[in-house]
Amino acid sequence: MKPALTPMRILGFLVLAGFALITLFPFYWMVMTAIMPTDAILSRAPSLLPDLSRVRFDAFVKVFENRPFFTWIMNSLIVATASTLLSLFVSTLAGYSLSRFSSPPQQALGATLLVSKLIPASLILIPLFIIYTNTGLFNSLAGIVLANMTIGVPLATWLMKGFFDRIPRELEQAAMIDGASQLQAMRLVILPLAKPGLAASTVYLVLTSWSEFIFARTLVDKPEVQVLTVGMQSFVGEQMVDWSMLMAAGTISVLPAIVLFIFLEPFLVSGMTKGALAGT
Repeated sequence: MKPALTPMRILGFLVLAGFALITLFPFYWMVMTAIMPTDAILSRAPSLLPDLSRVRFDAFVKVFENRPFFTWIMNSLIVATASTLLSLFVSTLAGYSLSRFSSPPQQALGATLLVSKLIPASLILIPLFIIYTNTGLFNSLAGIVLANMTIGVPLATWLMKGFFDRIPRELEQAAMIDGASQLQAMRLVILPLAKPGLAASTVYLVLTSWSEFIFARTLVDKPEVQVLTVGMQSFVGEQMVDWSMLMAAGTISVLPAIVLFIFLEPFLVSGMTKGALAGT
């Protein structure tokens, strides 16, 4: 039986629809800027609706013809994938350790991870630059991956710890009584139950690595190793900005994030539902 549409429910739908429109409007205007001529976008009274007679998709073709856009995308995919997998592996083990063991050294390590998240990335740029120059990691995708891990691992560790804390310890204890080691119990019993946490951490780590700019801009100066966020800076010149190509590149750059949310959305929703049921 469907719930009745009460005035309060209708008001709630309208409020949520309003928030959705406000949230999605920047993305809509980015697409508009990419497909409309620059003079139409920069006019004193720009139209909110596109003039179909002036819509063009040339900018989406030009970003690949006039720039090594495909190379930027591939570099970003490599960096985001490697950073996410390595960070997720480390943060999962660290979060499980902090959740299941409470020795003073581990608690101190957990506090250190939390405090390290408060440190701006700009403060560790100079140490990383010196280390990378002396170790050969400068101008390498591996260097960007390791730098991204310094940002992603602390928060992802605490995210995973929170999800592990919600899983009863009796489940893995029962598996250990049946002959499984603690690592096997974690892999076979705990991790399947922590899929919402893994999905949430994956989303955070991918978005952090995909949109990172400071490390990629400072630790790489070879064009062939540039990632998407740094390459898009080339559309901004000293005298003018190529808005159509910049917004076309921005539109393409958000597509992987949309695809990621589509694939991981069932796990995120199931995690919120389980949390709501656990609290009742």
